[in-house]
Amino acid sequence: MVRVYWTEIPEQERSPKNQSKWAYRLFETVIQRQYPSIKKPALLERDAKGKPFLSEYPGIHMNLSHSGRYVACAIGEGPVGIDIECHRSRKRPELIIKKFHPTEQRLYRDTEKKNQERLLYDLWVLKESFMKAEGTGLGIPLDSFYMEEIHKGAGRVCQNLNDKNYFYMLYHLENIPFSLAVCSEDCMLAEEPVFAEL
Repeated sequence: MVRVYWTEIPEQERSPKNQSKWAYRLFETVIQRQYPSIKKPALLERDAKGKPFLSEYPGIHMNLSHSGRYVACAIGEGPVGIDIECHRSRKRPELIIKKFHPTEQRLYRDTEKKNQERLLYDLWVLKESFMKAEGTGLGIPLDSFYMEEIHKGAGRVCQNLNDKNYFYMLYHLENIPFSLAVCSEDCMLAEEPVFAEL
């Protein structure tokens, strides 16, 4: 089971240099709740591509993300990726969309103008969560994969990079201006993200 957590950075701490610190603080808090036997602080290392991992606990996989005033963390028993993005107006979103899979480009074009911005963010967090689960970061061409049945908010990643099956979950929280997605080979993904008090 992949668990998903998020929190809001306190207003007085909201600076780009503090985002990583708060993401790690969220991780520390939830790892202690889920695995009380892990000694604090849990030491994160990074692989050759920069993905964080717990070398002392190879059966626990995690991933972090931050954007603006929000941070998110996913923890599971297999490779996992998470991405969170605050919504803000983008100039020329078509420059981003044209790099996506043709299925996603068509979906974007067919979406009402007033809903296109949210869809852009949803597609982006879905793509980034998959790339982070795969451990490549932005090393995979954005048009080489897409998410099945995005309108349902959960499904399978369609890709031919390898023979692995990946699943995703897209989260929308009422009155919270961000898109949040998690991706993993584990099909048991949290139905809702948990807000963590730090």
